Amino acid sequence: MVGTKHKIDTSFLARLDKYTFPLRKRVTAVHPGSHLSTREGAGLDLVDHRKYNQGDSLKNIDWNLYARTEKLYVRRFEEDKTLNMVVLLDASSSMLFPDGSPNKFEYASTIALGVSYIVMKYNDRYRIFPFADSVEYTRSRKGRADFLRTIDNLSGISVSGTTKFANCADSVYPRIKSKSMVMIISDFLDEPDSIRYAVRKLSRHEILLVCLYDESEANLPESTEGSVRFVDSETNEELKISVGPKFRKEYASEYAGHMTGLEKIAYEFKIPYFRVDIKTRPFDTVLKIIGEG
Repeated sequence: MVGTKHKIDTSFLARLDKYTFPLRKRVTAVHPGSHLSTREGAGLDLVDHRKYNQGDSLKNIDWNLYARTEKLYVRRFEEDKTLNMVVLLDASSSMLFPDGSPNKFEYASTIALGVSYIVMKYNDRYRIFPFADSVEYTRSRKGRADFLRTIDNLSGISVSGTTKFANCADSVYPRIKSKSMVMIISDFLDEPDSIRYAVRKLSRHEILLVCLYDESEANLPESTEGSVRFVDSETNEELKISVGPKFRKEYASEYAGHMTGLEKIAYEFKIPYFRVDIKTRPFDTVLKIIGEG
């Protein structure tokens, strides 16, 4: 599959036109837009007043308040700013599972495009960074022409390598200059300590975790019996194991334990966490992420 054209579903995007992306926190950015900033400036909503200081612009003086108090006060506003959306998209080899379409990477790309479509529709900015051993950086995107190029780029991404969340966070951290919304879409098949480190590193931003899975990963089929050769999809390491009912039970328990650990990380940092079966309709998943599902 690596190097081939990925099949990414875009048929549902027009149905997202009436939706917007909610913000739990205010954001900081340098471009005028439609979301409240953490800074004060010449925006639309009056926050409060402060005493006039020499050098303040006369145009910000509230003359109506002066008429009542005979004291000079400067109006302070909240600026409207652009939302910066950063999508960290797992492009490691394990995302090529299962062999049919959609695999986890194709589904992840579809979800990334769905959320980015909503962001783009409101003239906000988004970036999608595929990552595995390293991060593939793209410039900030805005507008429909850029969005079409984004679809083409994701369709041709080379999916390979191993998932390394800690390395990804260290690389990404200095590149996200202003407070942003960071959505991580992955199967999260990495060490829990690496995942926790990445979340902590990026915690100054508003983070969302979207964990994708295929049901066949959670439980080995009962037909899997006897001496079986297992191949790690990311490292190509091979193991021969004698499989029986006991091993299948232990496997299911380990997988469930890893997923529970991921939920605990999300709870620890108080961030939204979505666990999604890739057989779920992409439209439904996007609505769930934005709080409409």
